Amino acid sequence: MNDIVRDNRGMVLVLSFFVILILAGLASSFYYKQINHMFLVRRYINSTRALWAAEAGIQDVRDNKLNGSSVSGTVGNANYTATINRIGLTNYYQVVSQGTAGNITRVVKAVVSTRDVDSNKFKYGIESNVDIIFKGSSKVWGENTTPNPPPAKTRDPNYYKENSIFSFADLFGFSTTEIKSLSNIYNQTFPSGNFSGINWVIAPKTRFTGNVYGSGILIIEGDCRIAGTINFDGVIYVMGELDMSGTSFVNGSILVESAANVDTTVSGTADIQHNYTKISQALDNIRFRSPRIVSWEEVR
Repeated sequence: MNDIVRDNRGMVLVLSFFVILILAGLASSFYYKQINHMFLVRRYINSTRALWAAEAGIQDVRDNKLNGSSVSGTVGNANYTATINRIGLTNYYQVVSQGTAGNITRVVKAVVSTRDVDSNKFKYGIESNVDIIFKGSSKVWGENTTPNPPPAKTRDPNYYKENSIFSFADLFGFSTTEIKSLSNIYNQTFPSGNFSGINWVIAPKTRFTGNVYGSGILIIEGDCRIAGTINFDGVIYVMGELDMSGTSFVNGSILVESAANVDTTVSGTADIQHNYTKISQALDNIRFRSPRIVSWEEVR
């Protein structure tokens, strides 16, 4: 009888041992699967972050850095490095951006193109869609005017055009909304000091008698009546009437998009010189801004 009890106890111990082994195996398998799942989740997260970082590198290049050779930066826990190479002498550039998060790297290649910004479209010292009335000793001339510089009251017909047809978007390669988003905006006043870059002025409602010194692109929204001193290199675009008196020195181009029944008036000692070099330098402020993505692919 005692032998039978001892045998039963032995069987129970053996069965218990096997049950423990089975449970331990199941627990180990479950633990391994959890560890593997966590590894895969972490890898997926890092892979996504690396892709986002690579895409951020492309966007960084588009944010006015296309004229460089490389950019780098961080996005959260990931970082990127992008290289830029111009394709021949075209307006197309190849950008290769590498994003890294943890031990995961992803590479995106894109071809981007600059906007169609051509200084040759700005053919005149002053161009208006209405009549241009010259008064006083004002003059307009350009690179091929003789003598150079010319005397007062010289109005070289090669360098001004009235009753012209032109388009803001065609000239700049950007819409007015896009240019305004890139501009420093001034409400009913002009920038002070010697300014540069892209500036957007909502014109004062009264005649402006202050001074305007600067360079780049100056957009004037509304009727512009200036009786002060202007010394500007670049492109001035007026969306409204232009009545410019006082003392003005403009090297570049002025364009006036006026109402049909309002003439453009240039008087005083205005000196307007068409200058392709100044125009091209002004357009450099937008030439490399927000280039279009032509193609995009992930290469690794």
